[in-house]
Amino acid sequence: MIFLGAGASKPFEIKTLEEMSGDLIKIMKNKGYGEIVEKITNGLRKFGMTPDFEAVYTIVEGLTKPRQTVKNNGPFTAYVCKELEKIKPKQNLMELPQVFRNFLYDECKFKSDHHNKIKEIYDKLFSICGQIGAVESRQVEGVEADKKPSVKVGYTIATTNYDMILESYLMMMGENYADGFRPTLERPLIKELDLTTYSYARQRWLIKLHGSIWQFRYRNSIFKTVEDPKVISSIPVRIEEQMMIYPTGEKPILHYPYYDFYHVFKTQKWNNLIAIGYSFRDDPVNIAILENLERVKGSKLIVVNPKPAKVIQNLGIPATSKFDERIIPVKGEFGFEDTFEKLKIALKVDNKPRYFARLPQHLKDNIS
Repeated sequence: MIFLGAGASKPFEIKTLEEMSGDLIKIMKNKGYGEIVEKITNGLRKFGMTPDFEAVYTIVEGLTKPRQTVKNNGPFTAYVCKELEKIKPKQNLMELPQVFRNFLYDECKFKSDHHNKIKEIYDKLFSICGQIGAVESRQVEGVEADKKPSVKVGYTIATTNYDMILESYLMMMGENYADGFRPTLERPLIKELDLTTYSYARQRWLIKLHGSIWQFRYRNSIFKTVEDPKVISSIPVRIEEQMMIYPTGEKPILHYPYYDFYHVFKTQKWNNLIAIGYSFRDDPVNIAILENLERVKGSKLIVVNPKPAKVIQNLGIPATSKFDERIIPVKGEFGFEDTFEKLKIALKVDNKPRYFARLPQHLKDNIS
C-alpha cells in the first residue's frame, strides 16, 4: 500500500500546511485582522505552541462557533469555560473560515504544465512497486477469506491530501480505478458516493481519507466532480458544502462519510506500507498502521521523507519497540532519483538493519 501525505505533492508546487501558515497570517493582516493575529500568536506561544495553519484555523473556528468548539474539545474545555453563555460568536470574524477554505482550495490546485512531471514521477513509483509482485492481500466486504485476491504494492493508495494529482495521473493513463464514487450517466460531470466500487477487487484503489477539493455535499447526497467545479460552465447540482476535513484540532475522520473511507483503509492487510511525505499527525491513521504491524507478521512501514526520523517520532513508539526494526527510514525528497534508489532497496529487505547494510556508499552519505 502507498500512503501519501502533503510532502508527496511538493514536487508539483503544492505547499504543505506548514508552508501555508505564513501566507495565511499575511491574508489575515491584509484583511485588517492584525490585532487578532497578534492575540492568537501571543496566546499560543505562552504555552509553547506554534501559530501554524492548524492552530490559527482552529482558534478562528472556535471564535466563530464557540459552543460547538467546546463540545468538540471535550469535558475539560467545558469545565474551563464555566460561563460559556457569556462567550458569543465573534461576528467580525465570520468571513474568515470561508476565506481560509477558499485559500486552501486555490493552493491545492496544480498547474497544467505539471502533467508531464506527474506522469514521470508516478510512472517511476508504480514501476518500482510493480517489481515486487502481487503480495498484498486485498480485503473486500462480502468476499470469503480464501477468495481474497492479491494485488501489487501500490494498487491501494490512501491519502490525506485534498489535491487531485492522483486522479489526474490515472485519467492520463486511461486507467479505471475505484475511489468510492460511481459515475452517473444522467450527470456525466459528477460521480456519486458509492463505497461498493471498492468491491472491484483487482482495480487500483484510491482512498481519500480527508475528502478533496472536488468533493461536496448537495442536499442529502455526496458527489465528486470529474473536472474543477469552479470552471465547469454548467454543473447540474449546486455545491452546498465542500466535503473536506479542514485542518482543525478536531478532525471528523470517525464521522460519516469519512469513516467509511477510513474503514476501507484500516481493514486492508498490507505487507509493505510506503508512507511518502506523511507527518503521522493523524491519530486514527497511526492506530490503523500500528494495528497492521501487529497483526500481519513480517509487515513493514517504509517512511519516505526528508526528515524520516523526526516524523516517525509522531507515531509515539519507543526505539525499543518490537516494531522499530520494521520501520525503515528512507531519507529523501519524493521524485528524486536517489530517493527512488533507496526505495527499491527498502522494498527488497525485511527490516531496517538490512536496509542500511545494503545501501551503497553514495547513498549512505545522505542518510544522517
